[in-house]
Amino acid sequence: MSKIFISYSSDARPWAKRLSESLESKGVSIWTDLKSPKPGQILVEEIQGALDDAKCFVIVVGPKNRIGRWQDLELQVALQRTWADSKKRIIPVLIGDAELPSFLKNWVPVRLQPGEPESSWIDKIYAAISGIAPGERANASKPDKEFKTRLEGIERAVKELKSIQEK
Repeated sequence: MSKIFISYSSDARPWAKRLSESLESKGVSIWTDLKSPKPGQILVEEIQGALDDAKCFVIVVGPKNRIGRWQDLELQVALQRTWADSKKRIIPVLIGDAELPSFLKNWVPVRLQPGEPESSWIDKIYAAISGIAPGERANASKPDKEFKTRLEGIERAVKELKSIQEK
């Protein structure tokens, strides 16, 4: 199965870890910073390569809605990759009362509640990863002004990542 990039907010780390382990046990190829970067690697290059290789981006947002700088950059690059390649997808995963970041409002999330049996939400995410037809996006709509503004921000973030990488 395709390589999956898992991005998570700090308060979603336990769910991202369980999700990564469960998907790998189902034969899904996963990249997450929970296990992938090794000592001596350049973190930005490692993340950039994983984002380039990913066919699907699973964005896990914890109940506190705190998306940090790294996750925001990962989200922006994931969005850019999905716009450049319609075969790539984003699957938002919201925990508890978490809300979708505004620039992901056109993607249908998987919502899970703390205390919910792990198998029920892992199966939902696995089905979303394996069951979406190539080229299909949930709730795709004509880009609006907010969308275009966010795209410009993503382009700036990509340039920032490249400049960090070159240093």
